[in-house]
Amino acid sequence: MKRSRTVYALGFAASVLFLLVLVWLYAPLSVMGKEAPQSAAGPVAKQREVQNPMPAGWTPPDQAEAEKRAAQPRPFVVDVAKEDPKLRQLRFKDLELGVKDIKYRYALLGNALPGNYTDQYRPVRFTHSKHAASVDGNCALCHHASPKGADASRDRLSETVACRACHQEAFNPKHPERLGLSAAYHQQCMGCHKKMNQGPVDCRGCHAPNAKDHKDLVRLPDNPTPMQVTQECLRCHPKAGEDMLKTAHWLWKGPSPYTIKRQKRVMSGKATDTINNFCMALPSNWPRCTSCHAGYGWKDENFDFTDKTRIDCLVCHDTTDSYVKAPPAAGMPDPKVDLVYVAKNVGKTSRNTCGNCHFQGGGGDAVKHAEMSGVLRWPDRNCDIHMGGYGFSCSECHKTVNHKILGRSSSLPVAEGSRSCEDCHSKKPHSCGSLLDHHLNKHSETVACNTCHTPVYSKCKATKTWWDWSMAGDKKRAPVKDKTGSSDYDWMKGEFEWKESKKPVYTWSNGFMERMLIGDVIPGQPDSFGSDEQLPRDQKKRMKPVYITRPVGSMKDPSSRIYPFKVMDGVQPADAVNNYLLVPHLYPRGPEDTTAYWKNLNWQKAFEDGMKVAKLPYSGKYKWVRTNMYWAINHEVSPKEMALSCRHCHESLAGQKTCNRCHKDDRNVNYKELVAKGTDFKAMLERGRDVSDLIGTTDYLGFKSLGYKGDPILTGGRFSRLPLRQHQN
Repeated sequence: MKRSRTVYALGFAASVLFLLVLVWLYAPLSVMGKEAPQSAAGPVAKQREVQNPMPAGWTPPDQAEAEKRAAQPRPFVVDVAKEDPKLRQLRFKDLELGVKDIKYRYALLGNALPGNYTDQYRPVRFTHSKHAASVDGNCALCHHASPKGADASRDRLSETVACRACHQEAFNPKHPERLGLSAAYHQQCMGCHKKMNQGPVDCRGCHAPNAKDHKDLVRLPDNPTPMQVTQECLRCHPKAGEDMLKTAHWLWKGPSPYTIKRQKRVMSGKATDTINNFCMALPSNWPRCTSCHAGYGWKDENFDFTDKTRIDCLVCHDTTDSYVKAPPAAGMPDPKVDLVYVAKNVGKTSRNTCGNCHFQGGGGDAVKHAEMSGVLRWPDRNCDIHMGGYGFSCSECHKTVNHKILGRSSSLPVAEGSRSCEDCHSKKPHSCGSLLDHHLNKHSETVACNTCHTPVYSKCKATKTWWDWSMAGDKKRAPVKDKTGSSDYDWMKGEFEWKESKKPVYTWSNGFMERMLIGDVIPGQPDSFGSDEQLPRDQKKRMKPVYITRPVGSMKDPSSRIYPFKVMDGVQPADAVNNYLLVPHLYPRGPEDTTAYWKNLNWQKAFEDGMKVAKLPYSGKYKWVRTNMYWAINHEVSPKEMALSCRHCHESLAGQKTCNRCHKDDRNVNYKELVAKGTDFKAMLERGRDVSDLIGTTDYLGFKSLGYKGDPILTGGRFSRLPLRQHQN
């Protein structure tokens, strides 16, 4: 009896402790001017409101056109002409039939016939021009037969009809020799991929799978806890839970193979040692920062990363767009979320699920990233051609293997694999076979794709470019909106500048980064000002910066190319004696917190607490230093017609002589029009973009700042010298 009473008492104590933890996580905190969701007496009313509704009439136009073409029926080709394959290839070559004749560069390959796995897989995104270019424009390799009576010498496209014109239903008794459409696709595509040892040969390599309907699969009580939802997910997906425990999205740390001098570190990341010039660092600020963690309850350093029930499956797999995390609650969902409804409607990730965290980095929309904001949920094609033109989700580029996601950020050391434009577009992405394409493909060896295809960043929403922490603390100062509608001040965070449609900074990069981590001593004696001083903003901007991140590369390094970057500029604290950047305690742990800056506005107490948690000594004296971070620009890819023109970069092409410095035959081409073909900053200005300072710009990349003597057309490239100096007019 005594033992049973003891067990009962322990169980009761554990229940009380669990309730106290929940109360703490959802306790109201008004220190940030916002309150965490509160639970009223009794059950909280659940909501299913869509957070980011699709605008009326929004559609990705390029994708819609491809879907329309794919749905159009094709007349069945009854009779085909017989021809030796080699003779057919030679005949097509003699006719100069090739990539330039392709009418539609992009198509959707699917099978609308019933019983062909259309419920399991989506149509294949087929880049027609790229595939044709990869076989040197040999159209006859794929288009292996012609309709009887067709003659490409009279009608150039009459002999290269779509696959589904000849291949339709399988086992057609009238044409038993014909493969069905699905079999024809797989035999032709997979056969070529295997033969060339290039391209996918598995189902998911080409087809994006559809998610199963979970409405009848999920079994949950009426008002489950978040952890109960995860347990239900793990009932069918135990391996997914095991995989997730090893990922960067769960651990916020991992290998750093692209950080120089740190390539062998295996546990570098936001959870351990990285610092930035936005909200600075995670230690001592967990409940606020971990609002974007793919887990529940990471409120301090004691979080159990081995507990699979703490994984937040819904934050990535919600398809209802009604799932919301409570910002100050260490990753816990808002109590108003209908967890059962969300769990029964899980599916593939989307721009919304990824964007709920990645668009909001740094504490708000478009703060951190140069080219990621809430606009990308439903973008215009001119904002981003992949997402706005073709309806791409993030995972179509950032493929996932065992919950590890390909792609890496220049701002963080963790890498689970790389993604580049070339993975889809090849190292020779310009595939029409023209003279211009030849030169552009040569440029691809030296110039990164986004250097030309993202001539300005944040062209759809302004991003933060300056953050001065030394100005924080003035509750009486009223924020002022700039011309982009962004506030210039926040008493908790300091002074800001924002910029929309900003020209990138260009530099050489080979993919590696220099990175300053927590506790790294600042090289030399940086420019600074004391804790009791204040300088005009223009003087702060003239201070020599401390580089938190900076790309590694050289003009003479063959593996380096010219890349575009956003350089985040700002002022933040450093230890005046130990000479390293400081970690402040900003977000209060609870109502009794006496050291959090956002509650007490005392930097000394905030530094003492933050550095103690970071396990580094604080001298008791601090100074303010200017810092810079390089953020690579990888999104907001413009359509090809909005890429930089040749003349934007090469001043030598703005005069009378252009391509005819070398190419004398101009019978079929207007060279002046060719070199001017590209983005029109005047047109961008008329559409509301802030680019008046870029109109008429040439030497856009700044060749001398990159190490060239001048325009490479006149002074020579980085590995060769062209004899054109005499043609400077």
